[in-house]
Amino acid sequence: MAKKTMLIGAAGTGKTTRAVAHMKQLLADGVSPYNMLVLLPQRTLSAPFETALRDVSLAVPGDVDMFTLDGLALRTIKLTWPQIAARAGFKRPTRQPTFLTIETAQYYMAQVIEPLLAEGYFDPNVVSVTITLPRLMSQLLDNLEKAALIGLPHTQVGARLKTALGSEISSRVAFDHVQVCINAFREYCLRQNLLDFSLRMETFRNFIWADPALRRLLTHRYRHLIVDNVEEHNPLTHRVLADWLPEAES
Repeated sequence: MAKKTMLIGAAGTGKTTRAVAHMKQLLADGVSPYNMLVLLPQRTLSAPFETALRDVSLAVPGDVDMFTLDGLALRTIKLTWPQIAARAGFKRPTRQPTFLTIETAQYYMAQVIEPLLAEGYFDPNVVSVTITLPRLMSQLLDNLEKAALIGLPHTQVGARLKTALGSEISSRVAFDHVQVCINAFREYCLRQNLLDFSLRMETFRNFIWADPALRRLLTHRYRHLIVDNVEEHNPLTHRVLADWLPEAES
């Protein structure tokens, strides 16, 4: 396989099989696992690569890292936390961060927005939206995640929703309420060193990938990239790869 190759084909045509073969060939050629990265849209898609690495004939001297962009961001944020925490706006930069799952993000979101709901936000007498608390939390987090992946500041989510969907006055008020809730949640996370998916992506993009010295921690280590199911990756991953691939050896 050429040093840099892109395979295009329908599902089941052997793209992952070729990617696994390329990984095995790199290892056979003496490339260190330390310098290889398999980037996946979902961590569950690592099985073919992990199965190949269990082949005793390879005698792999170490592990090949396999991450989603979120997983890579999480590990890199941990590694660079002392350098980035204060610049990224976290109020307790000397304390370690806490990385939130979907469930824990919803828990903290509830702590933030329940007082706002008690104050009258999303009152059905004011806005034409009737929504349960779990559904509201899910929608708020989803909007934050989508914004982070396309590079939209979280402070502009409400305005973007208004532009796309806010033709009625009650809808526009609802989107103002969305923005208040999103801002309150983000401020809470920054005070408490809590990183949900959206804040991990923003922190990685704005304070690690945008910093040449910190970016080199990744690009100088991972000289060989294997990106499976590239069409399933998110827009931020595509942007990162556009920067990274020209520097990679394969």
